[in-house]
Amino acid sequence: MKAQQLARAKNQAAACLFIAAVLFVITTFLEHRFSQAGWLSYVAFFKMVSEAALVGGLADWFAVTALFKPIPPQYPIPHTNIVAANKKRIAANLAEFVKEKFFNPAAIGQLVRHSHPADNLAAWLQKPDNSKRLAHFISDAGAGTLSMISDKSVQNVLTQNVRQLLAKLDVRPLAGGTLRVLTREGRHQELLDQLINKAARLLQQPTTQEFMTAKLHQWLRTEYRRLEKFLPTQWLSEQGAQVATRAIVSTIADINEDPNHPLRRSFDRYVAIMIRRIEHDKQTGEKLQQWQQALLDNETLHHYMGLVLTDLRAYIQHDLSQPDSRLRYHIQSMLEDFGNTLAANKALNHTINEAVINSAVYLGPQVSDFLTSHIRTTIENWDEREMAEQIELNIGKDLQKVRINGTIVGGLIGGILFFLELVIDISVTAA
Repeated sequence: MKAQQLARAKNQAAACLFIAAVLFVITTFLEHRFSQAGWLSYVAFFKMVSEAALVGGLADWFAVTALFKPIPPQYPIPHTNIVAANKKRIAANLAEFVKEKFFNPAAIGQLVRHSHPADNLAAWLQKPDNSKRLAHFISDAGAGTLSMISDKSVQNVLTQNVRQLLAKLDVRPLAGGTLRVLTREGRHQELLDQLINKAARLLQQPTTQEFMTAKLHQWLRTEYRRLEKFLPTQWLSEQGAQVATRAIVSTIADINEDPNHPLRRSFDRYVAIMIRRIEHDKQTGEKLQQWQQALLDNETLHHYMGLVLTDLRAYIQHDLSQPDSRLRYHIQSMLEDFGNTLAANKALNHTINEAVINSAVYLGPQVSDFLTSHIRTTIENWDEREMAEQIELNIGKDLQKVRINGTIVGGLIGGILFFLELVIDISVTAA
């Protein structure tokens, strides 16, 4: 299609130039043949018009053709075949232009900010067809990934790489850092509160009381068989369970009411000592490494985990292969809920917008280096002739209009010059 359009444009430009040339030849012949005729002034007018049009058309033909072809082909004059001769410069300038104008951080940030990505994402996800389509894409991608992982060779490579990674992993900084995060700002005390409150409620339940009574009764009957003959062991067991429960619950209440309770402080000291030992004690580090190696060498655990993962993968694959997949439905529901939440929650909307803007600003220069390098390398690897042909194919049609305009404008200028010359002759003659 582009080649046909270019050929048509070239034919049109050539036709205009041909008409100007024919008109010039005819008027020149008439001027010489009828040099004394009265109507010769009209012929002179058309001669000047056609001459100027011919000059303008030929000049623009030379300018347009010199961009893409050597003139003449065998021994070209300087500054022709410009595109092919300046291939490297064009490649470098185009790559630099793309980098500066399209991938500079300010332009990218402004573009993303004006596009309101969070609003558009929310509106897009709120439409059931879109969330359904995205859910299908996510589930299909997940099914494809699981299918690839099902291959034995892939599983062996992944398992081997994971083992090597875990074997090289130093668990001491990881364990110590995790404990520091968990205990920062008294978070472990909040966890302790929940645990002891849960324990208090559990102890006060009738089933727990019955369990403690039964255990105490069994202990008395086992350890003190003779006392059972003349002492009410069942009653003693019930009373003992109640006393123990009241004592434990009372202790828990004291701990909850006193932020500086000795047990809390002991717990803090124990956690701090554990962190120091993990991070600095050689023996503790060696024990962690031994546990780590024991887990890596435990084939029974590996076999069990492999069976669990295989069953889980089979379940997910089977579900995703069904038309009414539950997982796919849940994914679609989560996407729609996220879209609704994003549309209603302005703070979340703003946070996502800023995150997208910052990511785009950061990634823009990184991507631009790759793209501009790719553009420059690709253009430099093009054949010069092929490159010129491709550029001419894409913009040559418009350049042929330049030739037509040059022919027409040249003719108009020739007509204007003729009338100016006529006015000057009349003025000189009158004077």
